[in-house]
Amino acid sequence: MSEDDLKILLLGPIRAERGGTNLYLGTPRQREVLAVLALRCGMVMSVPQIVDAIWNGRRPDSVENMVHTYIGRLRRVLEHPGRPPALARVLRSTRPGYTLDIPTVAVDVTRFEHDVRVARAARAQGELSRALDCFQQALARWSGLALQEATGPLAEAERIRLTELRQDAVEEATGVRLLLGDVENLVSELRCMLAEQPMRERLWELLLVVLGQTSRRAEALTAFEDARLTLADRLGVEPGHRLQDLHRRLLRSEPVTVRPWWERRVPV
Repeated sequence: MSEDDLKILLLGPIRAERGGTNLYLGTPRQREVLAVLALRCGMVMSVPQIVDAIWNGRRPDSVENMVHTYIGRLRRVLEHPGRPPALARVLRSTRPGYTLDIPTVAVDVTRFEHDVRVARAARAQGELSRALDCFQQALARWSGLALQEATGPLAEAERIRLTELRQDAVEEATGVRLLLGDVENLVSELRCMLAEQPMRERLWELLLVVLGQTSRRAEALTAFEDARLTLADRLGVEPGHRLQDLHRRLLRSEPVTVRPWWERRVPV
């Protein structure tokens, strides 16, 4: 992609830019129409599908006309200046609706998911430095809550999915850093993450391993108790077998290492 190509950014506020310049996308609903088409980039979305994705059961009167109006306004913003109309058009009328006719890589969601896949493949091949670079590149694409201001059912479902994938990528990148021996700032970073996500057992696992590997066994045992009390108080459950296994190893003063939860168990 050249710097002049259109980019649709959904991993934060819904934005579009060309050549590094933000384009004015209008009202929140108008931006959400673009987001819906971007999430289904290259696919035809009928007007009823767009309406269901945004308004669901809360449809105002003449909502179909509103969609047509939003599409018309977005076209004027997104069309490439200086090109003939036939080449400039990126929002195309296609029976029975509309399609966003741009390369899928122009949407940051697609690029984020691609970066994560490449990172996981590199890690599986033992290319840890490359895996870490790709994870960090993927996470750098975020600028806030995904699909910010969008309230429709499609945006809400995608926000949950993408937020979970982002958190997985954060944890996996941290695991790769630990495998690479980069533990300088991990304790403070993990504690900050746990303050926001205290139910993520993977983060507790990583914290225990970092503390155990840096000769802070007493802190690691205290962290396990914190995890156990947090999970019991908020969810009414005991720590999972992985956390309990780490605890047993710490009690026995055995070495603790990051265990690759990302690898599938192979049935015996």
